[in-house]
Amino acid sequence: MTMRRRSVFAVATTVLWLGMTAVPSYAQDTESPSFAERIDVQLINVDVWVTDDDGRPATGLTAADFELIQDGRPVPITHFTEIRGGSEFRETSDSAPVADAAERIVDRDPTAFFPGHVVVYFDQSRLHPRNTKALVESVQEMLTDGEMAAERVMLVRQERGLFVQAPFGSSRSQLRTALDGLAKGTASGLDLEAETQQALQAIRSTWDQINDSIGSAQTGLAGVPSGGGTGLPGDSAGGSPRSVVGGFGSGAGPDACGPLFNQIGPVLDGFTRSQGSRIAATLTNLSDTASFLAGLPGIKVLLYLSDGLDTRPGAALASYAASLCPAQSADLLNSVSSLELSTPFMELTRHANANRVTIYAVQATGLRSPGAGSAKAQRNVRVGGAGSRGAFESTQRSGEREGLHLLADQTGGRAIFNRNSLGPELAAIGRDLGNYYSLAFEPAENGGRREHRLEVRLRDDSLSSRYRRGYLDKNADQWLAERIEGALNLGITSNPLEVRLGAGDIQSTGEGKFKLPLHVMVPVERLVFQTQDGAHVAEVAVRAMARSFTTSVLAIRDQTFRIKGAPGATGWANLTLEIELGEGAHATAVGIRDEASGEASYVATTLQTGL
Repeated sequence: MTMRRRSVFAVATTVLWLGMTAVPSYAQDTESPSFAERIDVQLINVDVWVTDDDGRPATGLTAADFELIQDGRPVPITHFTEIRGGSEFRETSDSAPVADAAERIVDRDPTAFFPGHVVVYFDQSRLHPRNTKALVESVQEMLTDGEMAAERVMLVRQERGLFVQAPFGSSRSQLRTALDGLAKGTASGLDLEAETQQALQAIRSTWDQINDSIGSAQTGLAGVPSGGGTGLPGDSAGGSPRSVVGGFGSGAGPDACGPLFNQIGPVLDGFTRSQGSRIAATLTNLSDTASFLAGLPGIKVLLYLSDGLDTRPGAALASYAASLCPAQSADLLNSVSSLELSTPFMELTRHANANRVTIYAVQATGLRSPGAGSAKAQRNVRVGGAGSRGAFESTQRSGEREGLHLLADQTGGRAIFNRNSLGPELAAIGRDLGNYYSLAFEPAENGGRREHRLEVRLRDDSLSSRYRRGYLDKNADQWLAERIEGALNLGITSNPLEVRLGAGDIQSTGEGKFKLPLHVMVPVERLVFQTQDGAHVAEVAVRAMARSFTTSVLAIRDQTFRIKGAPGATGWANLTLEIELGEGAHATAVGIRDEASGEASYVATTLQTGL
């Protein structure tokens, strides 16, 4: 998470005024050029989880026990904090001696400790109904064992869109009610299985037809004994056209493989693109969640629950087809690999890392051996022989886990597979929130580079560590936009500039639209004035976002204000911008940034238009 030294966290209660109180007015000029100078010293936080050989948290380390490397070059650790047992650890006279107690906490303010927040993310679009109940029960157990504060847990579900099932601030009773609703709901992961089986059926039918056609053309061979049947309906010990040509899974000749690969191309392409679109939607929703959380202080855990997330959609299906004709399968496998999604996955992890979001990925299918799927699934993939079935299931299992592992590994979390009971694993996640080290450094000039690699090395080789592997630089406008989204969607507010909001007279523009003057009131003593052309001027960027409660239509308005004032001035700067809204109630968030200092406020309220 990128931090500014002047940042202050405060919850703001914003009151919508029906009328405006007269206040001192300051000149506004949006045409002049922006300031060239900004006070914007930034820090990069790296949270590190350190464990011993038995997997227990390793405590009592100092900054000297760590080496922090960015883009291959060591960087000084300027701030260091140990979080132990859910609170900052401070050296006392009763503690074990260390070389220098100050080394434990070099500077507390920039990396001030805030208890972590947890987002439990049920991906209903990738959960099979048979797995949902046990998964909900495991989460229920995690939330009742006392490891996590209920008010710091949010439940979300993904279907076609993203929905908040229970917001931050909920009680344990409210969380239980929300989870009960999830357990009774219908996960749509069954649609994914049906689409997969349909594609398998299409490949198998094509294979059957081609072999039947070749067998019919070779009528002279039809009566030749095969030495045994294939064990499939219609086959006999005396042989059939299919068994004569090569059977299933034994590898057919070029006469069968050429037509097979030509005809199944559209099936593979359609399936791969459909699956790729579903996965892209999930990555977008996960990215949006990471954006919403940007305004929360401290670490954030995103607990992603699904049956799997593939970086190579269609690879398992291609492996099934390729196993029928292994000698000629290279082109087929390469065509599917061309739609590999590792780059979007990496973009998501870098985005999450920049917002200090750690992803723990849980595969809900639990411990599963080959062939342990539904009876229908086993029947559908049986044709093709054990080799074809094994190739499909092995590639499918690997693919389902690959994306989950990547998300967790790159953000410092853990991927959890092969667990019929998730209780112990989820409890360990709760402990992770209260036992870690927070390191911070000031990044050097990067020469325009946006993506950065991070590495943490420990002096003690017997210890293991987890941490985020990189991050993306974000400019001030990106930070502002993300924090406004957090205020709009989650009510995450911060108001160091002591901003107030007010509404002017609403005017109808026709066709159910209304123009509303939004007054953003800022105490001038909270702004930084600089001398420009003989005048004292402060520059303030404002963005307003309003979403309709009934239609979800989003309105956005951006404006920059230049405020002229005198040294020591007091009163309020009235920054007014007009925003056009539909009729009804609108959740509204406003971000205000002092361009000279980088200080920003994010406030939220509700606006009402019409009757």
